[in-house]
Amino acid sequence: MLEEDQSPHMRYEIYWSFGIDAKTSRRISHRLILLLFIQVLHAACKFPSYYGGSWYHRLSGLDTDVEISPRRGKWVDNQGGDRDCEDSYEHPKQEVSEGANYTMLLASGGNCFICIDVIYRSPYILQFRQVSPSMDCIDSIEGLFQFSYEVDQGGGGVCNDSRNIIQACQTPGSPNYDNKDFLMTYNVCPDVSTSFKASIRYKCMGSWVAYLNGQVYTFVGLKDDSTGVIQDQFKCLMTLRDQRSADNSISWGMTRFGDCRDLKSLESSPYRIVLRRIAPQTKYMLPQCTLPGNITGTWFTQGLQFASDVRINSTHIYYRTMLSQFDYEETWFSCQANLGTRYLMTKVVVGRCEVSFTCFDLAPRHQGVVRYRVGRSTKLPLDAEKRTRNERFLTDSFMETCSWQWLTFARENVDWKYEVLIQNPPSPVTCPIGGRFSFTQHSHDFYQLYDTRIRGVTLSPRNQISCLHNVSEIKSCVADRSKLEIDAWYCETVDFSGKPIGEYDEPDHVLTCVGFWLEDMRSYLITYDEEDAVSKYRCWVYERISWTQLALSRAETARCPKDQTAFSYRTEGARFYMELTEAERLFDDCPPRFDAGFVVAKPITLYRLFDGSASALQPRLLFIAAVITIAVWFGVER
Repeated sequence: MLEEDQSPHMRYEIYWSFGIDAKTSRRISHRLILLLFIQVLHAACKFPSYYGGSWYHRLSGLDTDVEISPRRGKWVDNQGGDRDCEDSYEHPKQEVSEGANYTMLLASGGNCFICIDVIYRSPYILQFRQVSPSMDCIDSIEGLFQFSYEVDQGGGGVCNDSRNIIQACQTPGSPNYDNKDFLMTYNVCPDVSTSFKASIRYKCMGSWVAYLNGQVYTFVGLKDDSTGVIQDQFKCLMTLRDQRSADNSISWGMTRFGDCRDLKSLESSPYRIVLRRIAPQTKYMLPQCTLPGNITGTWFTQGLQFASDVRINSTHIYYRTMLSQFDYEETWFSCQANLGTRYLMTKVVVGRCEVSFTCFDLAPRHQGVVRYRVGRSTKLPLDAEKRTRNERFLTDSFMETCSWQWLTFARENVDWKYEVLIQNPPSPVTCPIGGRFSFTQHSHDFYQLYDTRIRGVTLSPRNQISCLHNVSEIKSCVADRSKLEIDAWYCETVDFSGKPIGEYDEPDHVLTCVGFWLEDMRSYLITYDEEDAVSKYRCWVYERISWTQLALSRAETARCPKDQTAFSYRTEGARFYMELTEAERLFDDCPPRFDAGFVVAKPITLYRLFDGSASALQPRLLFIAAVITIAVWFGVER
C-alpha cells in the first residue's frame, strides 16, 4: 500500500534534482526524502474526510470538545489530549451504507498509545470507545475494606484507624472507571508519627503471579491520579496467595516507588498493609419488624455449593459461609416488613458494596427444621439513603421484592422446593421409621456403601464365637427411638432359647433423627452422624413400598436434590439407595412404626358449659370442662 503512494513522490524528487550541482543535489535530496518519508507515514493513517470537524462529547463527566483533522491525522481535545494517528483499520461493511467504521491506533506523546474504535452513525454523530491503558482491578481488589498501614521508616508504628478505607465499588453513574481503579483513604493516628492524611485514587495497570522463596505471590501495578513527581505516581503491590488468616484479613506489601524489586516479602515491604472486609453503612439495617420467636438460635443450612452456619435473633439473620478451608463470607439480613410467611429483609455482604432487598418465605418450624426459600434480590436505588424510610416506601419495596413470582428465579419455574435450616446442635426427635430390618445397598461408588467397622476401643476382648448366620441390620427400637442403628455385617446367631447371643451388638453407624416432613408427596428425613467424614447432616427421601418393605435414598449432603426420589442412586447429589425388609425376631422388642411426615396442626378445643338460662358459668361446670379439655388434649397427643 505504501509503495503505490511513494512512486509519484519519487518521480517528483528526481525531476527537481536536474540542473543542480551534485553536492547541493545530494543535500536537498536527503531533506526531501526525509520530508517525504514523514508525509508518507502520515498519509498511511489519514482520517476519513467525513470524520473531520468539531465534535462534542462527555469524557469522564466533563464537557469535551474534539477537533479532528483528516489530512494531518490529528485528534485533539480541550482536556489536554493531542494524538497523532499511527495506524488504522477499516472494518468491512456488512451492508451498503454511507460512512465507514475504523479501529485506530493513536500516539499520545512518547511511547503511550491508545486504541479507539469509531462507529459512523450519521454525518453528525460518531460513536466511539477508547481502550485506556488501565486494566480491571476486580481480580485483585474489589469491595469495601478497612485497613491498617505501617511505614518502615521514621520510627514505624501501625496506624489502625477506622477511617482508613478502601473503596473498590462499581457505582452506576460514577464519572470514574470503577472497575479499573479504587479509592484509598489514609487517616492520621495521633500516636504514630509516620501516619498521614490522604485520599488517593489508584488505577490498576496489570497483575501477575510470581514465585519467591517457594511461595506464590500476586503482584499488582498501580498508578495514582496525582500530579506530583512522576516516580511517586507508580506503586507495586504484593500479596501472598491462599492466605490463612483466622480473621479473614488480607496482608499486602506496597513499594514507595514503581520498582517491584523492592518487594521481597510481606514483612520487609516499605508499606505493610492489612485489609479487613467491612459491611457498607446503611440506615436500612435498622430493623422495622420481628421474626418468628421459635426460630431464634443457631442453625445449619446446605446450599447448592457451600454450607453455612446461621444465627437468628428476633430481628436479624446472620450467615457465615465457608468458601474454602480458610476463606469465609459473612452476610447480614435485617427485617424491614412482613406479611404472613414473607419477610422483606435488607441484605449486606461483608466486604461488598451493594445494599439490596431480599425476601424470605419462612414456613412454620417443625421439630428441629425450618423450611424456607429466598427470592431474587433488588438493589436499592441510588437515592435510597436520602429517602425517608416510611411505610409507603417499604410497602412498595415489599410488593416488588416479595411478590410470589419474584420468589423463583424464573417465572415458569414451578418445580421448586424449600431449603432447610437445621438446628445446630441438633435436638433429637423420634425417627419416622421404626422396627428391625435387613437391607440391601445400591450404589455405583463403593465408598458410598455402609461397611463393617470397629468404632474405637472395645469394652472387652472378643470371645471368637462362631457365627452361623450374618445379615445386614438397621433398627430403631424402644431403647432409643431417636436413633437409627446400622450394622452391615451383624451376627444373627441365637442360643438354645432363641435369644441373640450378642457378643458385640455395637452398631457400625448410629444416625440421630433431627426432623422429617412431607413435601410434594415425598417424605424427607434429616439425620446427624458426628462420625460422618463427608457431611454430619444428611438428607434422606423415604417411602413405604409394601407392608414389610421400605426404600430410602441418601443425599451426599444435608440438601436433597430436587429430583431425588426414594429410589435414587444415579442422581447427581444422591448416589446411595437402600431397600429395607422387616426382620423382627421374637425377643427383639422392636415393634415397627412408620410416619410419612404429615404436619398437622392440632387445635385446642375449649368447651364452655352454661346453665339452662345461659346467664352465668358455674364453677363446677367450668372444672368439668377443664377436665374434659385436658383429657381430649392428652388423647390427641397420644
